[in-house]
Amino acid sequence: MGPLLETFYNYFKDESDDSPLHLLWKRISEEMRHCVQCIYQHHQAQEMYSIEYESSSIGPLLDVLRSLDEERVTQHLRAINAKLKVEEYDPLHDNADVVSLMYEILMFPVLLDDQSLITEFELFIQAIDNMHELALAGEQQFPGVYALLFFNRRVRTVGRRLARSMDKLSRATDLEPLQPLLSKFVGFLETEVLPLASNSARPRVKLERLSIWLGFTSLFEFLEPPAFEEGILERYPIFFDIVLNHISGDSAEFSHAVSCLKELFKLLGCKLWLRSTLSPSVMRNTLLGQCFHTRNEKMHIDIFDLFPPFLQSLEALQDEEHEKQQRHFLYFLLHQVPVSSNFSILTRRMACKVLITFFWTSSEK
Repeated sequence: MGPLLETFYNYFKDESDDSPLHLLWKRISEEMRHCVQCIYQHHQAQEMYSIEYESSSIGPLLDVLRSLDEERVTQHLRAINAKLKVEEYDPLHDNADVVSLMYEILMFPVLLDDQSLITEFELFIQAIDNMHELALAGEQQFPGVYALLFFNRRVRTVGRRLARSMDKLSRATDLEPLQPLLSKFVGFLETEVLPLASNSARPRVKLERLSIWLGFTSLFEFLEPPAFEEGILERYPIFFDIVLNHISGDSAEFSHAVSCLKELFKLLGCKLWLRSTLSPSVMRNTLLGQCFHTRNEKMHIDIFDLFPPFLQSLEALQDEEHEKQQRHFLYFLLHQVPVSSNFSILTRRMACKVLITFFWTSSEK
């Protein structure tokens, strides 16, 4: 199939549906509806082109092929969804179609950047999972499973179940198939505006900010520290700042940013400070400042929950930073929380629990 790819460079300039070029693509599309090996070879050929040729020369061809693939998969999804809707889906007869669709989307998640495709896919995967309770066969890694974590609640639930059946991602290279989507999501959180439309004539996926936050928090649970360190933090150094900026505000995304920060502490520990341009004192001031900025009880409790992992991340630095920050937190919890009208009775009780945690941890050393 590789040598045929350049044939389709002028596909969209050929307006005749009955032309040899259109008929050839139709035949190839039909074959890929039932042939996993054909799908693999098709995408491998595109990857080979992108590696061996300059993007300036091969880019236009790859853009055409991407649009063709997105439309092909979307039409296939619509056909299966139509059968499901009128209860004409036959598990025995249509099984090959379902396997081919799941394989292609989960192996090549860049397809999920297409809005029409993801709209159909969300309907498809929910319906198929209700019928079969999807599971992955063998030990093969499917990077698109992690992309599912960024979509609606039902799809994210399926994604989490499937992700638990695979090994955690241990290297940055394991994240490569996801990087086009991750780059877009990080940029969205940073600018709060979706990226400008690409060269594609097809609409790009638009997600709610809440889904993106939940997606990152869920994704981090399935990453080993090296994969996160090199595949996320090194590639997007702004990400840590984005999280902290949302913690310093009082938006609806506050609790999700806190959840992300907890995962950062859990994954990297002291390495977080070695890679960050922010000092522990800046983060401490941000957290404590937010406590005085708002009277929101839940926000106070979320912040208090960060104190123990924050301090634990400093222990291995052995530069007295741990003791310094602990003294500031102790003063805040012992002398400021009890006398400030900003804090409720429940919040003050929570402060006492955190203090007990501090003293219990110190006594064990």
